[in-house]
Amino acid sequence: MRKYIILIYIFFPLFGLSQTKLGFQKADSLSYQYYLNGEWNKLITLTNVAFDEGVDSKFMRQRAGYAYFMTGDYTSAGIEYKKALVFDQQDEFTREYLYYSALNSGSENTRFYAGNLSAEATKKLGIKRFNPVGYIDTEFSMKTNQTTTRSDQIYYRFGIQSELGYKISLYQGFSYYEQIISNVLTRQPDYVAIVKWNLNPVWQIKGAYHHLFTNVGNISSPGNLGLIALATHLNRFTFKANASLLKASSTLRKQMGLQAGLVLPGRSNIYFTGSLVGMSESGSLRTIYSQTAGLRFSKNLWTEGNITLGNLKNYNTFNSLYVYNSADPSFFRSGISLVYFIGKHLSVLGNFTFDQQKMSNSTNNNYYYQYSYSGGLKWKL
Repeated sequence: MRKYIILIYIFFPLFGLSQTKLGFQKADSLSYQYYLNGEWNKLITLTNVAFDEGVDSKFMRQRAGYAYFMTGDYTSAGIEYKKALVFDQQDEFTREYLYYSALNSGSENTRFYAGNLSAEATKKLGIKRFNPVGYIDTEFSMKTNQTTTRSDQIYYRFGIQSELGYKISLYQGFSYYEQIISNVLTRQPDYVAIVKWNLNPVWQIKGAYHHLFTNVGNISSPGNLGLIALATHLNRFTFKANASLLKASSTLRKQMGLQAGLVLPGRSNIYFTGSLVGMSESGSLRTIYSQTAGLRFSKNLWTEGNITLGNLKNYNTFNSLYVYNSADPSFFRSGISLVYFIGKHLSVLGNFTFDQQKMSNSTNNNYYYQYSYSGGLKWKL
């Protein structure tokens, strides 16, 4: 009986909040007390009830944001700090923790928020307005199969991200692909440039150019791809529309896509992203659907799974960073990735992908399986 009395005593204050109106003075006083005591879960519960009742203030939003931040729910923390800015656009504490929240959640708006920090804060954090080498990354992939007429595929990439200001960035990548099909060597060095421009915290424009130096035996078939995309970030929701043109071997391929994403509340930062793409090539139309889900296992470890359905011939993804123009198109792809962060500067990537591919030079619908093993490094400077 004593245990039940103790439980009632512990939870009664929070239960009582839902039965009676808080009022500003009570909500403000209790939230400050929970903030000082580091009682983050109580603070989150209290402020949620207060906000639902219309009781609101800059300090309560700041305390709620800090509580979410301390529990590892960085997306929710960022939402609260954005609302705190509505009360005071110049508050340095709000601006700084909005930046921290974006940084820890992996938001594409991180650099935009860095531009709103004071000169003292940017100096303390070592943030530069212009940085010719913001980070460098590398990737290596080995793709194996069990056919006798196709060799293993090799792919590697080296890239540099340049920060051209707080709103504009430029990524440049150099890659190489190689495979032997029926004793004929295919080689493809690539160059890609991707520009991102944050108009404001909500809207972002992306543009890309990708040149493919495709060589099949002694025949050269270069290709050029251009892409433009418009993306929006609305707290937990993201939306993107993109269009691209690929011209190779005198043939024009058109691709248009829509993408939507959602981040769930909680410290695991579980997210889902779905995209639907339409492709037009040589008078034929086809669709491709892709679904991605990911979460944070721990502070330093993220994982992501994905599945893609459709004919992926000449399909591009990740703002045209990858162009799937190999001779044998994939019709089904599924994979899993792990990213481990080592300190503030280094992250390590591992990926396994399974493909079902169709032989392009076969008169029958001959399919085979391909297994891809990838690894990569990213170093922030």
